[in-house]
Amino acid sequence: MNKSLPDKWIRKAIFDAFNGTIIDGETVNVYDTFATTINDNEKAYILMSAQGNETDATKCEDFWESDILLEVCTWYKGVGNPGSRLLADNILESLRSTLEPGLDLTAGGLVMERQVMSFPNDIGTSLPNGTLFRKFLRLELRIK
Repeated sequence: MNKSLPDKWIRKAIFDAFNGTIIDGETVNVYDTFATTINDNEKAYILMSAQGNETDATKCEDFWESDILLEVCTWYKGVGNPGSRLLADNILESLRSTLEPGLDLTAGGLVMERQVMSFPNDIGTSLPNGTLFRKFLRLELRIK
């Protein structure tokens, strides 16, 4: 295939579109795989985690079938059952509406042909020092 692997261009487009967005008074940063710079004041962030690609060659053109899993994470410090999923819900809704028109991949010489979003089950995790709520958005792209 004579097209660049779309991974870095997909991550760049998501980062450029959403990093630093303010939702319910919280600044939401986007991180690649791990959030290593989280501080006590940061209670909401997005991870660009699992990412994959397959090639789809036709008579006329080659395509990438790509997907990326975005994890909306909200963190509430404290014992018991602090916080709720409301902030995570609001971030996921804002992320969905931001990405809905489609990603601009022209910087990588790529064109998005189709985009499908799905929303796998969310996860709430009680930890010794707080509660972590995670909501997911799987973005599936057909790229030429």
